[in-house]
Amino acid sequence: MFGRSLVVLIVCAALAACGGGGAADSSVAGGPLVEVVTVAAAGAGDVRASGMVGYRREPPLSFTSPGVVGAIYVDAGDQVRRGQRLATLRRISVGANAGEAEMAQANAERDLARTQALFDAGFVSQARLDDGRLAVERTRGASVLTAPADGIILRRDGEPAQTVAAGQAILVLGETASHLIVRAPTSPGEAARLKLGDSARVHVSELGGEPRAGRVTRIAAQGDRATGAFEVEVEVTDPRGLRSGMVASVEIAAAPAARAEIVILTPTLSLLDARADQGIVFVVDAESVARRRSVRTAGITQEGVLVVEGLASGERVISAGAAYVRDGESVRIAAPTR
Repeated sequence: MFGRSLVVLIVCAALAACGGGGAADSSVAGGPLVEVVTVAAAGAGDVRASGMVGYRREPPLSFTSPGVVGAIYVDAGDQVRRGQRLATLRRISVGANAGEAEMAQANAERDLARTQALFDAGFVSQARLDDGRLAVERTRGASVLTAPADGIILRRDGEPAQTVAAGQAILVLGETASHLIVRAPTSPGEAARLKLGDSARVHVSELGGEPRAGRVTRIAAQGDRATGAFEVEVEVTDPRGLRSGMVASVEIAAAPAARAEIVILTPTLSLLDARADQGIVFVVDAESVARRRSVRTAGITQEGVLVVEGLASGERVISAGAAYVRDGESVRIAAPTR
């Protein structure tokens, strides 16, 4: 009996040892499940940037003297015409000398009467007559704010009965004739590759659809003192639906750099430990082993991260599950979903 029991124990121990070893081998051979993509070169000649949509000219409108706002006839979003009355102001001080003020008013009224007669006879324009009327109103202790051009009121910063200082903005006007543009900062190296007239594609995520055509109309002559970036203006060919203040991304077809860099496009989620222009990705080799790789980046687009150093076109990069992978570890690659 003792001999038979010993044989049973030995057989069970052998089976347990074999079973345990098999489980360990399966764990090592399996590895974490990940998704991979094969990276490819992006358009190296394009300059990519993001900026704000706005009118080329958006002047703040104000009175030239201090006073109390009498009335404001427009609001944000209103379309206005050149010369249209926008607001009135009762000046706090018309003049130090009352007699001088009365004389100025009399002269302005006399000039207006003369201009009115010439206008009735067809010798002067409506604009000349409006200037005469405006001069009379100014001598009466009131100021009138008129639209300097056709446009749209972007912002209203004043209210009736409000006391304002000379030069304090009451309204902000977007001049429609100046066209809608995108102002986007670029690096010094990118700005050096650009020239006026370069074609561009403009995309506004809120509007969706295909990118709109544009062209470079201005390149800053001096970099920003705080950031060193050079502002570039891109005029949008089709402004339908665009509004001042929207965020847009632009891709400008620029000349290649003197030292051309191969730009690799990789998914945003593949980048780990991103700091400034540095980051980490995991590259999977032919034996399905993940290798940690340091890369240098040049920004992020809607399509992914632009990598300028550390990757080659055709390499496989982990796009999902990289956070659970260790350097040199075998991985299981998930089948692509359709």
